[in-house]
Amino acid sequence: MRGRRAIEVFDGNTGDPATLGAQGAKLKQRFKLSRVVLVGDRGLIAAARIAEDLTPAGLDGITALRAPAIAKLASDDGPLQLSLFDQRDMAEITSPDYPGERLIVCRNPLLAAERGRKRTELLAATERGLTRIADQVQAADPAGAAPPRSASWSAPCSTSARWPGISPSTSPTAA
Repeated sequence: MRGRRAIEVFDGNTGDPATLGAQGAKLKQRFKLSRVVLVGDRGLIAAARIAEDLTPAGLDGITALRAPAIAKLASDDGPLQLSLFDQRDMAEITSPDYPGERLIVCRNPLLAAERGRKRTELLAATERGLTRIADQVQAADPAGAAPPRSASWSAPCSTSARWPGISPSTSPTAA
């Protein structure tokens, strides 16, 4: 099949749902392919797109799950357990939430290290900010006067993991 190409340009305002199934079917027919698998990000190939456009056209799709779905798979009783990555950075799992689907999970150690570094930096910044507020409250008038307005500080991240019961919306303020 050397030399055979397929290029098509669409108007900028044409949505992916209007093109995916039809273009995949066109590829199958033009190149006499028995199977076409479209690979795309969550914005291009979502579960609804696979069910509504690809499957009826006889196509397969590969996409990524969204964070809440991954969190559910990684729950205490879920099939995605960190021990899967003891020997390799990639594994295949199954879940009753995705019958008949292959779920390939991977761990990116570089991304994990970067997220850990950022998390540590944000926690340290939060700790410094809360310490500054505590110092200002301690220095306030012992008669119970409110601390100066400069004591207000907004946490750069969610503090609920470090200090349960405290969230950015309930962080200490000068009020």
